[in-house]
Amino acid sequence: MTVIGVTGGIGSGKSLVCRILEDKYKAYIINTDEIARKQMAKGGNSYINIVDYFGEDILLKNGEIDRIKLAIIVFNDNNELLKLNQITHPNVIERVKDIIANNKSDIIAIETALAVESGLDLLCNQVWFINSSEEIRKKRLMETRNLSEDKIKSIFKSQLKAKDFIDKGYVIIENNNGIKELEERIKKLLIYDII
Repeated sequence: MTVIGVTGGIGSGKSLVCRILEDKYKAYIINTDEIARKQMAKGGNSYINIVDYFGEDILLKNGEIDRIKLAIIVFNDNNELLKLNQITHPNVIERVKDIIANNKSDIIAIETALAVESGLDLLCNQVWFINSSEEIRKKRLMETRNLSEDKIKSIFKSQLKAKDFIDKGYVIIENNNGIKELEERIKKLLIYDII
């Protein structure tokens, strides 16, 4: 079994790379955002600790966490973001470990925005950093997620850059020139570096 961490900034193409791995190479995809979302739901592993720390003001009428309210708090205060990550990351890692231990796939891809920050890179045989120019990412995000330019800039500022991953010796995959080139790069990596 090969475990690949697929990471990169918002709008870089992590999901597209995972889709290619799933469709062409039968990889099993673990999406850490989905896991974290489930664990933040009422009754989830992270719910109580988040509410205890951030207070009941972040709750909707039905008792669920208002993710927009929480996002506003943590994206305006790095200490609060750090605290949220300290609550959620260990639970996500435990769930990912459990999925890997009970999976028989030849390739598992972990799609995550925070491979290094969360420690998920330590579970991987390789980490792929998907890199796209800020212009391309901005265009994708405005078209697909309807985010404002200011919001995009603030997200870009808070995320690690390609240099951080090059320094760690991770694989950098450029995603600026369309799907064909991306598929070729993935094919070469799988043939020569892994399988």
